[in-house]
Amino acid sequence: MTRLRIASINIERSKHLHRVDAFLQTYKPDVLCLQELMRSDIAFFEDIMGNAMAFAPMLKGPSPDKEGLDDAQGVGIIGWGALTGVTRTYYHGTAAEAVEHHTGYGDNTTPNVLLAASYQGFRIATTHLNVTVHGEATPSQQASAAKLVAAAQAESKAHDGLLLCGDFNAPRGRATFSLISQAFEDGIPSHYTSSLDPDLHRAGPIPFMVDGLFHTPSYLLADAKLHTGISDHCALTCTLSKR
Repeated sequence: MTRLRIASINIERSKHLHRVDAFLQTYKPDVLCLQELMRSDIAFFEDIMGNAMAFAPMLKGPSPDKEGLDDAQGVGIIGWGALTGVTRTYYHGTAAEAVEHHTGYGDNTTPNVLLAASYQGFRIATTHLNVTVHGEATPSQQASAAKLVAAAQAESKAHDGLLLCGDFNAPRGRATFSLISQAFEDGIPSHYTSSLDPDLHRAGPIPFMVDGLFHTPSYLLADAKLHTGISDHCALTCTLSKR
């Protein structure tokens, strides 16, 4: 039976690359999903994983971490081997809007994309929903999440299963998170109450479980864990197989 080691991390742009590198050298995932990935850092991860990164931009502008550099920020997927069937579905906004200058993340301001790819018979997707004030489930966030669910269900139907991972900016227990968990199984154990790093996140230790590993019933997740000390969000890991 094929089993894949999966890691999903919001890496907060270029701020924690040394920590992320150290984690990847230890955990060695078969597939790595990234949020807040900078286009200028793609080569960094391709050197680590030895393959090409699939990337979908969400916003473009001067790099906050590299003075004088025009850059793009988005989501990425990379494997130890080659990915196939890469798709980019913009479910809020458009690909054209993703290359315009934006001042930053805010509710309903940044295009959202579902980036999906196949690896060794598994369909894996990642996304990053827009942040809201205090994690509130605003009407616009819920509307975007509904479109995300529809796009993810289409991927699942086309490929007989799906692992959906990413930063959903929707705390578990609130309406937006529930909208997603009603359509897909929540793979994060209930004893985890926050996916924000208590020391590295600017908000400190707050109980917001906003990152997720959602999957269809045809997929089986084992050993789902959260890891601190890597970025301002915890790294999520699991072993993925088929039932």
